[in-house]
Amino acid sequence: MGLLDGLEKLGIKGVDTSNMFEEPEKEEPVKKAPPKVAEKPVFNEEDYVFVKKLECPVCDSPIQSLTVKTGKARLIKMDKDLRQIYDGFEPMKYEPVVCQCCGYSVMNRYFAPLTPSQKKAVLENIGNSFNGKKGETKTTISYPEALENITLCLASAIFKRAKASEKAYICLKGGWLCRSYRESLMASGEDCEIECEELLKKEKEFLNNAYDGFVQARQSEGYPMAGMDEKTIDYLLAVMALERGELEVASKLIAGILQSPSCSPRIKDKAREIKEEIVAKIRSQKS
Repeated sequence: MGLLDGLEKLGIKGVDTSNMFEEPEKEEPVKKAPPKVAEKPVFNEEDYVFVKKLECPVCDSPIQSLTVKTGKARLIKMDKDLRQIYDGFEPMKYEPVVCQCCGYSVMNRYFAPLTPSQKKAVLENIGNSFNGKKGETKTTISYPEALENITLCLASAIFKRAKASEKAYICLKGGWLCRSYRESLMASGEDCEIECEELLKKEKEFLNNAYDGFVQARQSEGYPMAGMDEKTIDYLLAVMALERGELEVASKLIAGILQSPSCSPRIKDKAREIKEEIVAKIRSQKS
């Protein structure tokens, strides 16, 4: 009787038991395919903005303004002068609202009805000769276009006799936009030395005017100012004064922030960092 007798009736035949304990030949291990790396989504700036329909407060024409979608851009860090830096995207390019018919331009924070005298001033000084953007349909805004729009905002603010804080805010954003544009060019790896030098000069010019405007507004306007409370404005002025080499002014502003019981912890922490810079600069000047 064989070891496997009885299997035939189950339909199983031909099982060889003579080499039952022979080691099977080793098989090559099956190579696993490397795990697929998820592809990084292709950045598309159009996904970050939408068209917001408005009416021009000067000529009553319809405006289709590209606006940043809420929560779409991801904040990654902040410069010491409070410029916010986002991951791969610059929301500041979309802050100006520009009427393609009359040329009136305004930062979206200040979009509001105008007085009859303001309308008249804008139409006489901009609208009657404006021909720069009529009929254009945009899906995104480039840095050069954004800088042009910021400049239009400043011109409109000057002609409508806007408050010092509004003009200072435009200059602040203009300076930050120049910095963002310059950083974008440097990151591209292209030969852009001359253009970057020009942008740096323009940035400083914008920020110097922002400083002067906020100093004036601080003496004559109430708070909040350009969306900022008093100590945030003081901190911003302190940083600008430090950049201008006005160490005494910067030091006094920072001292006021650190002594304030109502100042936010975030601004106080930033103020302590600026204080260290001021002290270091004063020491270097004395040595």
